[in-house]
Amino acid sequence: MSSTTIQSMLDKVFRHQETNQFGPNRYALLFKPGTYNVDVNLGFYTQALGLGLLPDAVTIKGKGGVHVQAGWMRGNKSRLP
Repeated sequence: MSSTTIQSMLDKVFRHQETNQFGPNRYALLFKPGTYNVDVNLGFYTQALGLGLLPDAVTIKGKGGVHVQAGWMRGNKSRLP
């Protein structure tokens, strides 16, 4: 798959799971050994796993690499003044 196709799928999963705090869906993003130039933003109930024999068999390079963005709830800050 091309990086563009993979990124499109990753973005779709994130959009679905970003605010799905108590939803029933779960996602496991599995990467075969290799180097990927993608941005893996994880939402609720989402995990990213490399399928390589050794830990460095899978490399994620991209804008943010693998990260969690919690901006949907004001960065999880209290709503109290």
